[in-house]
Amino acid sequence: MSEIWTPGSPPPSQSSGGIELPKGFSTPRREEPSQPEEDPNASAPDEQSVGQDSEATAAQPEGAADGGPAQQPEIDLLFPPTGAQVTCPSCGATYTAAVFTIVDVGANPELKGLVLGGQINTAVCNACGAGGPLSVPLMVHDPEHEFLGVVIPGQARLDDMQTQKMIGEMSQALMAKLPSDQRKGYMFQAQQFFEWDSLIEKMWGFEGVTPEMLRRRREQSELIGNLVRLGSDESAMQMVADRNQSLIDSSFFVLLGQVINAVAAEGQTEQHEALIKLRSSLLDTTEAGQELKALEERVQDALSKIGSRTTREELLSLLLGYWSEGENGEAVATAVLNAAAGLTDYQFLLGLADRLENSDDPEERSALIAIRDRVVEIGEQRSQSQQMAAQQVQAVLQEVLQAPDTDAALKENADQINEMFLAVLASNIRQAEQNKATFAVQRLRTIYEKAIAILEEQMPPEMKLLNRLLSAPDEGTMRRLLQDNRSELSREFVDALRDLEDRFNREGNSALASRVSSIRGQAALML
Repeated sequence: MSEIWTPGSPPPSQSSGGIELPKGFSTPRREEPSQPEEDPNASAPDEQSVGQDSEATAAQPEGAADGGPAQQPEIDLLFPPTGAQVTCPSCGATYTAAVFTIVDVGANPELKGLVLGGQINTAVCNACGAGGPLSVPLMVHDPEHEFLGVVIPGQARLDDMQTQKMIGEMSQALMAKLPSDQRKGYMFQAQQFFEWDSLIEKMWGFEGVTPEMLRRRREQSELIGNLVRLGSDESAMQMVADRNQSLIDSSFFVLLGQVINAVAAEGQTEQHEALIKLRSSLLDTTEAGQELKALEERVQDALSKIGSRTTREELLSLLLGYWSEGENGEAVATAVLNAAAGLTDYQFLLGLADRLENSDDPEERSALIAIRDRVVEIGEQRSQSQQMAAQQVQAVLQEVLQAPDTDAALKENADQINEMFLAVLASNIRQAEQNKATFAVQRLRTIYEKAIAILEEQMPPEMKLLNRLLSAPDEGTMRRLLQDNRSELSREFVDALRDLEDRFNREGNSALASRVSSIRGQAALML
């Protein structure tokens, strides 16, 4: 089912060693999660250099900070990635990239989406955004389909004997980690691929996706890439979109939404506004856009029915109503489930099970089972996303801790400093306190304070004020802050607080919702 997206809505060295990163490739910055351990197998052009990361000094995250997000579980990877230093061929900057040599999607299904999306073993420069795939071998094991494949990029420059030896060593390493009853004959005949696209196409085939469908997806991605390269030239963007109407469908809008979010995260204001206007125009001028716009309006209407007093029983009845409408209704219900995560907890599932047990209506029972499965699916996806984000943030924190200049490292990674970064950092502080590591606690707290300062520098004035209000130790301090900043208060600020309060309630964060409600009430009295 297509995703609904709305703007602003809530991944042994050869002697000639190196990792190939093609010039001329540029994407929004993105770092893959990494756990530096050792140098991966790699080969590359002379203009690049690869080095080994030093041992990680920061503890792995155990949980979120008080008042922050929920505890973030670690990923237990059967074959963790190694960390390699890559020198960008475009600007010369050095950064760390995560490199996988073996991926078992049976043991770690959370990696399957990254493989299918071509996001495994890619690198993007923190400094200039240039990047691309790394020329490293990768073995992928999918036990469900009895598939073992190895991609050996041509740039790896291995002869046949070296290639077969490497495949043999990888296969032995894989089977050594598997129970004896899971070692099958197909593992002795790994399928060899020389291009990433061939491996990915093979794996998509297991999902029922044809080469033609993949080709269309690539064409849509290229179209969006062309639109992005036009920058803020709205007329040129519209002209290119008009010439490619056949590619604009619901999946195109999903891709476009992802790009818009990435551009916004990069702080590219002009391009972000141009893409938003283009999307708005396409919603009005294309058939797929008009259908999506109608669906988004229904989603917004559904979300408006969920407030701080909505019970789990009322939410379930609302979902059943939408689910009975067919595919579009299911899409609306799914969007509601994503937005109301705080209400779809264990108590919600207990209530759903009770209603299922007492229902004699076959259609209602079928809908209840489907809703239950969708809740579990969304929960698993959210958990996997949080795990990957936590590991990515941990890699950034390790880079900061290992840097000779902490301030410079934090500024270089300013786009990675967010709520998750602070939560993982707070977890490290707590662990250091438990271990009575006084020096580590002091250093981590200093980094935390500097990270907060960088985060506030990026905030607009009203967000800085809200952050200070939420951090106020008591009601008296909060009122003084409001009084001192009375000139910044407005009806729009109060309305935004109401929206924020509703969001926290939907997410189940009643403590923050109550805090925002108190701030909103005091601010309204001062208008």
